[in-house]
Amino acid sequence: MKKIKRVEKLLTTILIIIIIPVTQTFGSDVENISDDVMVDAFLLEVEQNMSSINTVHAMFVQKKEMAMFDIPITIKGEFYIQNPDKFSWIVAEPIEYTLILTKDKVKKWDKSNGTQELSLKDNPMFKAMIEQITFWFSGAYASCKKDYDIKLIQKEPGILEFAPKKHNPASQILSAVTLTFQNDKRYISKITLLEKNLDITELIFNDVVINSKINRSVWEIN
Repeated sequence: MKKIKRVEKLLTTILIIIIIPVTQTFGSDVENISDDVMVDAFLLEVEQNMSSINTVHAMFVQKKEMAMFDIPITIKGEFYIQNPDKFSWIVAEPIEYTLILTKDKVKKWDKSNGTQELSLKDNPMFKAMIEQITFWFSGAYASCKKDYDIKLIQKEPGILEFAPKKHNPASQILSAVTLTFQNDKRYISKITLLEKNLDITELIFNDVVINSKINRSVWEIN
């Protein structure tokens, strides 16, 4: 039971990452890389490259480094996204845990509690979660500029930093989120989150497959 609660807490952390874009120091290969012109050009390229993505399937490794402890917590699994409103997060290690979000409902499963289902109509937080998850994988980040300071940290591979502005409630919890892209800028290869308490969460995507047909069974829990 304790392991399940720990996985749920880590899962919540990554969903927060996707909902409310912490900062880390990366070597920059461009002087004055935060210049608005360069940022806008990079954002445009990312949006153009990611606009044709309808589905994503990838394996992931999520590491949580807590400032108070030396040993990081690691979970492994896979996830699926199907635009505009489907998301499946399947944890394989250290325990089995599944969370499925669709347009109308959210389901979660673990061995101890079985399957639980909630209506999105009665849980607007989960509805917003779906919208934001698909947003981060859409590449359409220019609309974030009123709520986040966006910096281009590195060009190759591309790394963007999203730091919440003071008026953004996320600034009370997070310092920034960094998104690392593959060289073709068609998808995200890593998300790094630094919280105000200096905890760091890193999510690495491997074996990413774009625009493949996703079996209907992915959106159901048997």
